[in-house]
Amino acid sequence: SFVFLNDEAGLTPEERSDAAKEEAQRALSAYWSALEGTIDPDKVTRAADNALIGNVEEVAAQMVERFHPEDRVMAWFDFFNHDSERVCRNMTAYMQRVVPLVETLLGRA
Repeated sequence: SFVFLNDEAGLTPEERSDAAKEEAQRALSAYWSALEGTIDPDKVTRAADNALIGNVEEVAAQMVERFHPEDRVMAWFDFFNHDSERVCRNMTAYMQRVVPLVETLLGRA
């Protein structure tokens, strides 16, 4: 699953959510444009529906809602993001903040 997580310092949860949605929109639009040569807004929307997008709390909630508790998720963080430091921060936030929150939401923590 594509993961567009924003847990950057200095932003409110709402700003993180908005920034993640904007990053996802840009990346998914570029993906479909490169793939087909034109942007189809419906395809971008469907791809965004399959991605995990938002701040820590939103991504955790989406995982609990969409996946079976025994599923394994292959998370793709560097989709069109060539800022390796940011990708590493996103992966760290995912493992240190999202995964424990998912475990809590599933009653495992």
